Amino acid sequence: MLADQSPDSRLVRLRLVTKALWLVSSSVAFGVLSGAVSVIAGLRGHSLGVFAIGLGVLADVTGSAALIWRFRAERRQPVQSGAQEARAAIIVAFALAVVSAVLAVESVAALAGGSRPGTSNITLMAAGISLAVLTPLAYAKRRLGRQMASRALQGDGALSGIGAATSLLALTALALYDALGWWWGDRIAALIVAAIAAAEAWHTAPRRRSPD
Repeated sequence: MLADQSPDSRLVRLRLVTKALWLVSSSVAFGVLSGAVSVIAGLRGHSLGVFAIGLGVLADVTGSAALIWRFRAERRQPVQSGAQEARAAIIVAFALAVVSAVLAVESVAALAGGSRPGTSNITLMAAGISLAVLTPLAYAKRRLGRQMASRALQGDGALSGIGAATSLLALTALALYDALGWWWGDRIAALIVAAIAAAEAWHTAPRRRSPD
């Protein structure tokens, strides 16, 4: 894929790959702890929005881990980066699809059951920290993904963005529940995120090229 590039172009590409590795490694380091805490806090507090944050962050960890492999492989064998990109995009798209499906099912079940969300300090802290960390990560990944023409990295940025958006929606929904008693706001927010995740999964999945 990169065999015909000039030495200067290869050096620029290598710098971009190094930056991408730093971003996805940061996602994994943050996500392993934050995702687990958010899932547990969401389940204990019956907050689907916070559970969605944890689920999205853990899915982001999966996508980022695949991209660590993908970009390390490109550094070793640049010529094969196209095949590695396609495999990583499939993994990221699958992670997005899983997030969408689980959130949709949990949201419908919670709406049908009429359960009320909790508002513990841990729940609010998990949402706030995720929003602060994932927002710049999402922007950086999407921007770099466009520069590198990497559908997989852009999809991983979408995973980070979904985590950030879910955090904001969860905080808003919990505030509405405390102020107005709108227990369903948390569930509707999760359904919106599920729809966004489904759309991003479709966009991220690699397409088969039609024969000429």
